[in-house]
Amino acid sequence: MQIQALSNNGTTPDGALVRRESETADGLLVLDSVLAMRPQPDVVLRARHHVEYDGDVRAWVRWSHQREPGGVDVSFERADLPPGVGDGVPSFARYLLVLELATVGSWVEYTQLADTDPARTQHALLVRTDTQPLVLPDGFSVSAMRIDQLLDGSPANAFWCDEHGVLQADYIETFPDGTRITGISWRTTWAGVEPWLDPEVRAELDASGILA
Repeated sequence: MQIQALSNNGTTPDGALVRRESETADGLLVLDSVLAMRPQPDVVLRARHHVEYDGDVRAWVRWSHQREPGGVDVSFERADLPPGVGDGVPSFARYLLVLELATVGSWVEYTQLADTDPARTQHALLVRTDTQPLVLPDGFSVSAMRIDQLLDGSPANAFWCDEHGVLQADYIETFPDGTRITGISWRTTWAGVEPWLDPEVRAELDASGILA
């Protein structure tokens, strides 16, 4: 289980993103991601993404995505999509490509699929840059390798990695009305983020079962 604290102001957590990797009975790899946070005082954002893939996330077999607000509840089978439509990686699963690039290579080029519609695509490029100093929200100083993401040629997210995976990342969230928020996430433990979570955010994470 990997836990990322999510913060709109870059200092105190407003929520958490929890990921679990597992395997199905028929040998497919699974990445489950559950996000719950309070981006605004009167809003709780909750999302769940489940992707099953055959060895490499580019060879995904199926995925599902739920999100509120927005009433999103969709699922896709690659075999049911027209030829070429399913080629690419859903945006929640780019995490696996970041982990790959942190280990080997200097760049990864792929098609990013919208989590709610695989027919909506963006050209994506992950570029490994260099190792640079990084001061985490708790004041701890480390050295981390930076990986930048470009979407359709424009800067998007950035990730900082160490030998254990993603240490810190930028995030951008877009709401159904078009408004956006930006913030940062950083790797933590449940003990490190749980005291900051308000009861509704904590309840969403508990209800998802991701913490069990």
